[in-house]
Amino acid sequence: MFAGWWHIVQNSKMTFGVDSVFDLPYTISFVIRKRMQIDGWMELPKDKRPPESIWDKPRDIEEWFDRVYGDKQTEFSFNVNEIEE
Repeated sequence: MFAGWWHIVQNSKMTFGVDSVFDLPYTISFVIRKRMQIDGWMELPKDKRPPESIWDKPRDIEEWFDRVYGDKQTEFSFNVNEIEE
């Protein structure tokens, strides 16, 4: 998929200052993971989505979700009463 894209860019002579895939600032796996993350945010209700201006700032994203969803629940307790007869 990526190789096909690169071939199209090279043939169009529009390299955007990039002569080789090694000049790109991110790996393809990073781009795929980031896209999956953004797609996940798009599934949230509009008022719960982080603004686009902070998508590339992990600390701001974490603070955003802390504000929107409140404190994280880190401990669970269950009331289980098992009586063997």
